[in-house]
Parts: sequence; structure tokens; C-alpha cells
Amino acid sequence: MKAFILKEPEKLEIVDIEPKEPDDNEVQIRTMACGICGTDFHAYHGKHLAVTYPVIPGHELSGIVAKTGRNVKSFHPGDHVVVDPNITCGHCDYCKEGKENFCENMRSVGINYPGGYGEYVTVPEKVVYRVPDGMDFKHAAMSEPVACIIHAFETTDVHLGGSAIILGTGFIGLTFLQILKGMGYYPVHIMGRNPIRNKLAAKYGADALYTSADEIMNSPLIGKANLVIEATGDNSVLARTVDMVAPSGKIFAFSVYPPGENVGINANKIYSKEISIFGDFINPYTMKKAINMISSGLIDCTGMEDHIIGLNDIGTLFKSGKKDFIKPVISYYS
Repeated sequence: MKAFILKEPEKLEIVDIEPKEPDDNEVQIRTMACGICGTDFHAYHGKHLAVTYPVIPGHELSGIVAKTGRNVKSFHPGDHVVVDPNITCGHCDYCKEGKENFCENMRSVGINYPGGYGEYVTVPEKVVYRVPDGMDFKHAAMSEPVACIIHAFETTDVHLGGSAIILGTGFIGLTFLQILKGMGYYPVHIMGRNPIRNKLAAKYGADALYTSADEIMNSPLIGKANLVIEATGDNSVLARTVDMVAPSGKIFAFSVYPPGENVGINANKIYSKEISIFGDFINPYTMKKAINMISSGLIDCTGMEDHIIGLNDIGTLFKSGKKDFIKPVISYYS
């Protein structure tokens, strides 16, 4: 098979290698689509602390089952599937406490385990999920980031209705927007700098659009939003969320922030406004829900897969330095 290997930071190389044959409890999948995530760019630039080089990147992948190990009963060749990239041990203290996202022995597809930048991927049966046969593979590949968003809701007490500010109109911000509108949130004000992304935000029901953090500070929701979602990854924007949220409101810090960088927040406002600030780490137990939300049409991915490339184009994309896409997707089919 052909695969792109990230040998070291900023050194991607296409190679011909043999696909891994599935062990007794493994499934070999012919990759059909693989999303390119912001964490892939972090890995490329050597800024992802968990990456083990060399690695075949790609953790947002969908495909068709090619082979199964002799103990695999749930899947058969020809099944359409997606992969939860987080392979947990099941026996450390965190796994036993139902906190598998903090597994002490976790292997992550595309980070320290071969991923979807290759034509075949072989993973344990337990991280494979079937998707409807008619589901677009490009959209199915987006199940993993959607599952991460669902996890944010499941670990917090977020009620139906209310008002919200979303900071960022990338894939995460636009998906949060669709979910919140479906939950009856009004108004939802959103900030984004990219005009193409902002057109999608309007399509998905944003009630007001702003193009900078300074501009959104003039929103009538400032200080009154029940929920504020920070999805830009900018620490300076995160610092301003305590001014945006209402008393007893909630802030989702939903970004992979630069390791080692601190953020200055007016701590008095956390106290005096009874603000709750939540982080969100990966996607335990939410993949099936994500598949259902996408395949049912509750989350519309059409238009978010705004840059479709082939396997041979991966190196060019990363070397270009261009990052203003919503969701680049590697497609292994026409």
C-alpha cells in the first residue's frame, strides 16, 4: 500500500509498505476518507507532545472492512466503518473508573499508531464502528471530531435553550452552532475571520456574525451569554470569555492550546459571577452518537469538507502552510 509517513517534524515522505495483517482480534480497513485535523498540523510542526516519530498520521478516518481476525464476530469484509482512534488498555485505574480518555497506556491512531494517511489501517475490533452503507465516507470521517463535541455536552450540565457566543467558525465552531440551534439556543452570536466560513455560519443559523474579538465585545450578548465556546485556540481570546459569559454561565475551552503557554484570566470574575470553565479531552463513549447525528442529518457536513485532496497531495498541502480550510479531507475514491 501507499502511505505518507511523518518521519520527523516537517518531513513527510510517501512510501510503499505492506499493510499489517489483522491479528485475532483486529480489523483491517481499506481507507476511503481521512479528515485532516489541526492536531495533524501540530504533529507536522513538532508541537504535539504525544507524537512518536515516525508515524503514519490521520485519526479521522472511514473505510471498508477488508479482512478480519479469526476472533472478530461483529464485522465482515465489505462493512462500512469508522474508527475511534483512541485505543485504551481497559485495565488501568482510569479505564476501570470509566475515564478511558485518561488511560495511562493509550495508543492513538495517527499519533503513535499507524493512521489514515495510508491506504489500509489495521486496528482492534473494539474501536471500529459500523456506519450506514449510504453514508458519505467523507462525512463519516468527521464522526471523531463530532464525538469530541458530544463529550463536552455529556460532561457538563448544559440545558436546552439559552443564549450562546461561539468564538471561531472552523469545523468545531460550526458544528457547535448546529447542535445549539437544534437545542433551541437563541440568540447565538458567532465570531469568525474567514468570509467563506462565515457564510456557512449564516446558513447554519447564526443570529449575528462578528469578524474579530474586539468587534464581538460590542455584541448585546456580552456579559449575558449562558454558554461561551472558545474554538479559536487563541489564549488571548480565551482570556476574554469571562467578560462574555453571564453570571452562573459556562465556558467551554474547546481547543488544543499551545503546550506550556499560560493565559491570564480575571479570576475575580470566576468567583463573583460563579462561572464554570470546562475543558474537553477526546471522545469516550460518544462515537455512535456522532454517527447517528451526522447520518440523520442533524449535523450537516455538506460544505465543511471544503478541500478534497488525494493521497499524493498530502505533502504539498502541509508544505504550503495554508490552514484556512474548514475540514480538508483525503479521499481515496472519486
